[in-house]
Amino acid sequence: AQMNRNKRSLALDLKNPEGIAIIRKLVKDADILVENFRSGVADRLGIGYEALRTLNERIIYVSINGFGPTGPYSDQRAYDPLAQGLVGMMHIQGKAFGGKPQLIQSAIVDKTTAGTAASAALAALYARDRPGGTGKGQRVDIPMMDAWAAAALPDVLNVDSFIPSELPEPQPLAVLRTFETADGYVVGMALQDNHFQGLCKALDCEELLQRPGCRDMSERVNDYEPWLDAIAEVMKNFSTQDLLARLNANGVPFGPVKTIREFVEDPQARHNRTIFDVEHPEAGTMRYVRYPAHLSETPACLHRHPPRLGEHSHEILLEAGYSEKEIERLAADSVVGIA
Repeated sequence: AQMNRNKRSLALDLKNPEGIAIIRKLVKDADILVENFRSGVADRLGIGYEALRTLNERIIYVSINGFGPTGPYSDQRAYDPLAQGLVGMMHIQGKAFGGKPQLIQSAIVDKTTAGTAASAALAALYARDRPGGTGKGQRVDIPMMDAWAAAALPDVLNVDSFIPSELPEPQPLAVLRTFETADGYVVGMALQDNHFQGLCKALDCEELLQRPGCRDMSERVNDYEPWLDAIAEVMKNFSTQDLLARLNANGVPFGPVKTIREFVEDPQARHNRTIFDVEHPEAGTMRYVRYPAHLSETPACLHRHPPRLGEHSHEILLEAGYSEKEIERLAADSVVGIA
């Protein structure tokens, strides 16, 4: 429901030659095609890039798979956790939890890959259509492994940026902590001198400012555990609300740790309409996360509910030039699914 809003659904049997024929017919007028098969599968089905570009040289063919079209892993299946495990971030996550590698409890690789694919498709579209552009489409390969590496590694690859590297393996950013309060948890950072000064003032522990290892930012970064442990103990004496009020009054960037249900009721989230409810014709009231970009002239909106599988097969085939009789036969032969 979250991912398929504003889309139409055409259900086809791609193992049936007539299903493939429908894809090939639709491609003739398409700008972008996105496929998510293992390497080589689309070619075997007859809907690979080389086959489809002969029908439409302007087609932008976006191929998403685990590891890329070639190489030792190219024929392997992949899911989000596999990419998380391969790239190395699970070990860094785990070092903050007793050493056992930890998965991020979200389909973070899938979503990162999708965003990468969208931006890459737009780049290819611009390359085709801009003044002086190529006028032609191209193939765009998006390996999940590469998309996640590009998102996760730049800020933790520091010790391996120099070749050869004799530095120890990267550690988790231990200055990034969750702090316990009397009735909950808060998170934030106070590395900069002005933030640290405000933190000490808010917590009534300004003696830390003169403690060795705390006198400037470089000292605090090099020896962070003593002062972090000290402020962690002090924070336990305050309620979350009182603590955040003190920190905010002193210009220190901290915030609460909320559950998802608490976030739904958060005043800023409600103001932004970050989460909103819409009536679905079958499922009833459904809750969605709003598109995050605020466009002043052409704001995003939900104009079509998430479809059932094959809900729009009939109308799409009509638009493609199929007759009612042809559509009835295709449905009867299970070439297309019609909800």
